[in-house]
Amino acid sequence: MPARVFHFGPDDCHRLMVLESAGYSVQECHCLVELRRWLADSARADALLVTEGDDEVPLQDIVSLVRTHSSLPIILFRNPNMAREDAGVDLVVHCLTAPDVWLNDVEAVIEKTRDPLRA
Repeated sequence: MPARVFHFGPDDCHRLMVLESAGYSVQECHCLVELRRWLADSARADALLVTEGDDEVPLQDIVSLVRTHSSLPIILFRNPNMAREDAGVDLVVHCLTAPDVWLNDVEAVIEKTRDPLRA
């Protein structure tokens, strides 16, 4: 079954196109108000993907909001120019990770969340 994901932040590495080519349904989110609204109906998504940006909302604000309103896994696409804390996320993808590798990792996190008995 194709996964549905929310994406927060800039798509500076064209990851959304890669996700869509792999069969993911992707909804872009540009602010915390929009994210909060989407989390109210979190059954619409299987994960939240966050790409760090230079002028973004602090990651801890995003993590806090998601953890308060949902059980969605959070996948962080790391920006190498930022040394921020990544506590509270389920997966960190470093910027030079090959798409086939991070797609497999994203799929594994989503599957693990769908089936909590898989460890």
